[in-house]
Amino acid sequence: MTNTSISTIHTLARAYFDRLVHLRRDLHAYPELSGQEVRTALVLAGILAQLGLKVHVDRSSHGLWADLITDPGQPYVALRVDMDALPITEINSVSYRSTNPGVMHACGHDVHAAIGIGVASVLTRMQMSLPGNVRFIFQPEEEEITGAQRMLRAGALKNPTPAAIFGLHVAPLPAGQIGWTDNLFLAGFAHYLVTLTPQAGAHSTPPNLDPLVQHCCRAIQRLNQWTLPESWPEMAAFWSLMQAGPPALKRFIIYDATPNLEDPSAFYGQFGLGIKAATPNLQKAALGRVRAVLNPLCQHARYRIEPMGSMIDMRNHPELVRTNLTALEKALGAEQLIHLNAAFPFNCEDFAYYTKVVPGAMFWLGAANPQEGKYALLHTPDFDVDERCIETGTIAMATLIINTLSTITCGS
Repeated sequence: MTNTSISTIHTLARAYFDRLVHLRRDLHAYPELSGQEVRTALVLAGILAQLGLKVHVDRSSHGLWADLITDPGQPYVALRVDMDALPITEINSVSYRSTNPGVMHACGHDVHAAIGIGVASVLTRMQMSLPGNVRFIFQPEEEEITGAQRMLRAGALKNPTPAAIFGLHVAPLPAGQIGWTDNLFLAGFAHYLVTLTPQAGAHSTPPNLDPLVQHCCRAIQRLNQWTLPESWPEMAAFWSLMQAGPPALKRFIIYDATPNLEDPSAFYGQFGLGIKAATPNLQKAALGRVRAVLNPLCQHARYRIEPMGSMIDMRNHPELVRTNLTALEKALGAEQLIHLNAAFPFNCEDFAYYTKVVPGAMFWLGAANPQEGKYALLHTPDFDVDERCIETGTIAMATLIINTLSTITCGS
């Protein structure tokens, strides 16, 4: 990666910054839930077409991808960004506050989409010097973890198959920083349905199982060593802990046990069980610990644990990360790269499904500025970001793409 290329990326990212902020605020003001990203897709597809890219819209969803083709015989590298919002009511007093009641971009996907357009704009201007081709994937339904598989079925990684794929996600790190790991990025999960039934002959009349359900859920929740930080000081301390990577955090297990509070009668004697763990072996051990908790509590009832679905781990491709660190340091400064030695244990990411097809890596994008009251705490009603992270994200992703294409073409 040459200094000239990096300088050009910086110059163009700064030149496009105001337009990208405007786009982010427009998307933020008109958020759309998973599966409903109609306006979002139209806006983004229109901009990509204006850039002269070949845009493909998936008719079975609201996803789309666009190709920047410099030489069809050269390899492709892909960038994926998501674009759906959450069913959360925004409480921010900003000019770009959500206009859709009960819907909000509380996870930064408006930022991701703006960065995707930023990278497409920068690389389009640099296409004469690009050592390959780029596919920009704008994915719906990430919050429902259905979007990536929809895009794969639609052919987002076909004709041709990219050599690598990158993604990013805003994080409660200071704006300007990039968090990286060459291992587990976000763990998957396993969901179960636990059903309690009375022991045969234990009672002449059926017992009320609701108190036992509540007791079981509380007992399982007490197994948790780690809980989601809820304030900026707590979150900042937790990210520092991730950098240190203590063995206990590297071997995390997160338990969630919840009855259906909206309609208990529909799930009488039942509750949902979710388990996230750092390794498959820990996942199995966690289920054993749940049984050890339930056995003494259910002396007068039977219980059945049924698998109800799962999500795979998002693990970065080690070589893909390591071969790009020098370029990222040149582009952003070594002090801005934050090496995380443990994964954030509380979220998951359907980007993982792309990495089952091609090598992939995700990076955390610092988006917080506590001095301005912008903490980038995900899935909160006052979520907001320091918009300078858009420029950082554009520079980082453009650098990753160019450097990876250069590495591939030089090695071929």
